Amino acid sequence: MLTVKNLSHLAKVFPDKIFGCGVSKMEGAKNQELSYQIALEGEGEYALEICSTLPSLKIYKVGYVYSGLPIYEPDKDEGYLTRTPGYFPDVLLPFDGKIKLEKGKNESIWITIPEGAPVGNHLISAIFHGADGDFVGEAVSIKIRDIFLPRQYLYFTQWVHYDCIASAHGVEIFSEEHWALIEKYVRLAVEHGMNMLLTPVLTPPLDTEVGSERPTVQLVDITVLENGDYSFDFSRLARFVKMARDCGIEHFEINHLFTQWGAEHAPKVMATVNGEYKKIFGWETDALEGEYPRFLEQLIPSLIYALTSLGVDRGDIFFHISDEPSEEHAKSYHRAGRWVMPLILGCNQIDAISSYDTFKKVVIVSPVVGIDHIEPFNRANVPNLWGYYCCAQWTEVSNRFLDMPSARNRIIGTQIFKYDLVGFLHWGYNFYYTQLSKRRELNPYEETDAGGAFPSGDAFSVYPLKNDVAPSIRQKVFKYALDDARLLSLVEAKIGTLSTHRLINGLAGMDVTFKNYPTDEAFFDNLVRGAFDILEEKIIPEEIL
Repeated sequence: MLTVKNLSHLAKVFPDKIFGCGVSKMEGAKNQELSYQIALEGEGEYALEICSTLPSLKIYKVGYVYSGLPIYEPDKDEGYLTRTPGYFPDVLLPFDGKIKLEKGKNESIWITIPEGAPVGNHLISAIFHGADGDFVGEAVSIKIRDIFLPRQYLYFTQWVHYDCIASAHGVEIFSEEHWALIEKYVRLAVEHGMNMLLTPVLTPPLDTEVGSERPTVQLVDITVLENGDYSFDFSRLARFVKMARDCGIEHFEINHLFTQWGAEHAPKVMATVNGEYKKIFGWETDALEGEYPRFLEQLIPSLIYALTSLGVDRGDIFFHISDEPSEEHAKSYHRAGRWVMPLILGCNQIDAISSYDTFKKVVIVSPVVGIDHIEPFNRANVPNLWGYYCCAQWTEVSNRFLDMPSARNRIIGTQIFKYDLVGFLHWGYNFYYTQLSKRRELNPYEETDAGGAFPSGDAFSVYPLKNDVAPSIRQKVFKYALDDARLLSLVEAKIGTLSTHRLINGLAGMDVTFKNYPTDEAFFDNLVRGAFDILEEKIIPEEIL
């Protein structure tokens, strides 16, 4: 006997249990992607037939992946689902129309309605054909409102790790196969809201053990001339920019110019010297002593000229100094920042930092702040404020770990809007190595925690397939979060900031902050419905609150 149940996109279907609510109706804007799930329990093989008035649907099989580290300390945060190692639903795999069920084990199918569906009311119903008969699921009604979400105002970047793409797929870096895969990874990211792309002019010095190095993914070919100057060939960068723009990328984020944790050294730089291709700078190179500053004085203006010649505005170029300077690194970071700033006039500068006291001692034009440390920055009205989270944001606040309810992932969009953040950064789009990039390549389906270092879900949001890449539940839910921020900005333009904040807080039953927020799925349904009704002038905010 087959059991079929329609579930919200915020539900999670584990092999032995289901967390989340059922769904019978959904609504969205005409340029918004919508999703829901069908949970199945039974035995045998079934073929799926979809009956729908919608012209096209995307259907995935939800796959299970293993987490050995779902949470750092299970007794410190009750807002997780299981808090125990095991298999978690996450990867969205290609679906061939058939599903095989084992007795006593849940499976699920993910249904996506792509943006651009016709305005009006639609139905989707599923029929499962099996040896023991046909099983018809309850229909889901879809209402597409005659509302167009505004262009995403938020800068959003997840760091693409180009070496990990090559490693996971077994291809040579910058081979034609690698370029084709990079494009697929970037295109999938853009489809889910990413509009800024980490651009490895030099190999990014990220999560790299001191003294070690990651595979070279340097876009710029450098030659050391006889007089000691440098020449730069930006042909590969030009190809990268064209590819990125073809995918929909609008902003280019240049790799960090100095090493992580203090800006004390140069990143790995490869160049041709007297016909030999070799490393000319690295961990052994002082940041602002010796030859490296002279190298940057030649590289940075040439790079900016090359990018602007390719049609990239200076305002769409974002430079990094060094990632996450702490109090002990304030002096070295500040020195590096002050030295670089005159070279990047007209461009942007961003870096992650989580201490307001340290921020006051350094030069960061646009601070990217851990969301659990953002309140002091907000109280001080720091301009150009971004947010981020990583493995450190594992208690109280939103994140996208495998063991978190999806509602805790989606709430970030409402928080981004309410705090008026201009950007959001997450480091792990596809990090498939162990911590510190020690070059043990992982099977991301069986080891999701960077070798036991980060809670599963932090290191990557997508999964490698043969010659392709697969999205995850978490990536889909985060796109919903970005759409929430877009929708709320549309409401704000109609009724004002104060009334929109009142709407959010009224529906939540609390003053929504990064540490205080609703965790029930109904909040999002009510928020979307209320926003749509306001935009269509069916109600005024006071009627909602």
